[in-house]
Amino acid sequence: MDDFHKQQGGSKVARGPHRVCYQRELTAAISQFLPPQFFARWRFHGNANWTPQRLAWAACLMSWSTDSTLTDRLESVGALLGELFPRWRVGLALGGFGRACIRETPRMLDEVRRQLRSSVAGWLEQYRVFGWVVMAVDGSRFEAPRTRANEAGLGCAGREKTTPQIYQTTLQHVGTSLPWDFRIGPGTASERRQLDEMLPDLPGKSLLIADAGFISYDLCRVLLMGRHDFLLRVGGNTHLLEKLGFACETRERTVYLWPLRFHAIPPVVLRLIVLRDANKEPVYLVTNIDSESLPEEIASQIYRLRWGLETHFRGLKQTLGRDRVLSRTPATALAEQGWLNIGAWLLQLMTTAALIAANEQPRQWSVAKASREVRRTMRGCPSRCIRQPLCQRLGCAKIDGYQRKGPKQTRRGVQKKREKPPGPPKIRQATKKEQQLAQQFMRPP
Repeated sequence: MDDFHKQQGGSKVARGPHRVCYQRELTAAISQFLPPQFFARWRFHGNANWTPQRLAWAACLMSWSTDSTLTDRLESVGALLGELFPRWRVGLALGGFGRACIRETPRMLDEVRRQLRSSVAGWLEQYRVFGWVVMAVDGSRFEAPRTRANEAGLGCAGREKTTPQIYQTTLQHVGTSLPWDFRIGPGTASERRQLDEMLPDLPGKSLLIADAGFISYDLCRVLLMGRHDFLLRVGGNTHLLEKLGFACETRERTVYLWPLRFHAIPPVVLRLIVLRDANKEPVYLVTNIDSESLPEEIASQIYRLRWGLETHFRGLKQTLGRDRVLSRTPATALAEQGWLNIGAWLLQLMTTAALIAANEQPRQWSVAKASREVRRTMRGCPSRCIRQPLCQRLGCAKIDGYQRKGPKQTRRGVQKKREKPPGPPKIRQATKKEQQLAQQFMRPP
């Protein structure tokens, strides 16, 4: 008998049968995406308190907890697991839990990501955007405690006098706003390299959208060889050629990405699109798709959907209150960040399934409302006036749809970080030598 079903039989909890009933709904919702048999692939010592299943459950529940310290989160989650699975032996010592995370997370994280991704894959065809399976990618930094171990192992990237940081790159399915994959590393990690690790798992014939930090000759070549499409922003650090004579140059503005060190292989042929943002500033995009298949208006709408990934990071940092990890060593900090993403992904999957069952659009999900309902269920008290099942309450966890007559922010809002937008790409006309070199790669008629 597996670890899950064996523990469901325990003694009845004398206080609050309704409390346990509500929490069992949470058990069913989690098991829908991380079923008990999924954890049977990992072997563990028979005397281990923190088995892979118990560790995954505890780490995900801790990512939803409102407690402000790791010790308090582990205490409250340990008590909850004791009610749900009376025969589970889980330690409440933070040191033991941290050692279990360091031991188990490296061998578990890839498989857990693959398991959750398989659920997202079932909705790819149903939620296309203008006929494409659109994937967005972006990166963000999360702070860590300023310990000597973290400063040495994670590094301090970005501005001067910053704390140790973790850098995370996330790949999102735009049609559902669900994560597709993510990578985490020290604050000095490269978002391009993290994206490279995720490219083999892109769904077939997808359209990748990204900001100016990701464009490179290597990325374009890999996407084209994988039969993917792309819509990428370019900035002042990108050098493009025109009038190379390598491709049939029509009324569309054809440009080429062909760095000097790649002159031994063919150039990448691109179409340049110039849009205007809300401040009427130019936004430069390149794509491999012609204007007949991807008009400028559609390209503009698709690229603006990349904002959904910005709100994803905002949900992690502000709504869930996880803008910084609390672990004091690099190994435990990276494990904590990894399970935070698994927990947030699982929460969104549970909500998305409920929204689709209620005939609602998954992109309308509200992380604030979903986390509120799950946290109420963890406490065993959904509401004094609401006694609906968890799945129905998650089916109502969507953003408001009314039209505001004024701005949502306060008159004196918090001063926000203002990043300087990317400048225009550096475009020059190809030299005669470059034109002659390009002729070597042209196919004979």
